[in-house]
Amino acid sequence: MNDGLSRTGEGGGGLRKRLDEAVVLRHTVMQLRKDLREEAIAEPAVGAGAFEQLRARVQEVLEARQQEGAHAFGLVVNRVDLTEQQLRAAMGEGGLHGLAGTVVLRCLQKVLSRMRFAGLG
Repeated sequence: MNDGLSRTGEGGGGLRKRLDEAVVLRHTVMQLRKDLREEAIAEPAVGAGAFEQLRARVQEVLEARQQEGAHAFGLVVNRVDLTEQQLRAAMGEGGLHGLAGTVVLRCLQKVLSRMRFAGLG
């Protein structure tokens, strides 16, 4: 589904497992809040359900932005830093649900990259 997000070959599944780490989950939620400009995104409990809980909340935000119009929706895609190809693939595979998963994985990828370059991951 989202293997295109990972340049290191981890794929979407490998990235998702990193949400089992409290510090990674916390920073991912902070990144989502920043990129989506939505402070009400709650931090889920660490564990297997964290990804799906984040995806559900991000989907709600995406639906609201879509209702606001193409400009508001486009701003989210740009802030998250998705390519047109990633956007089309995600929407083609699962609509807003698929896009929400891609957004979560992209924010997670940003966090992991920052941590790696800081010598923390």
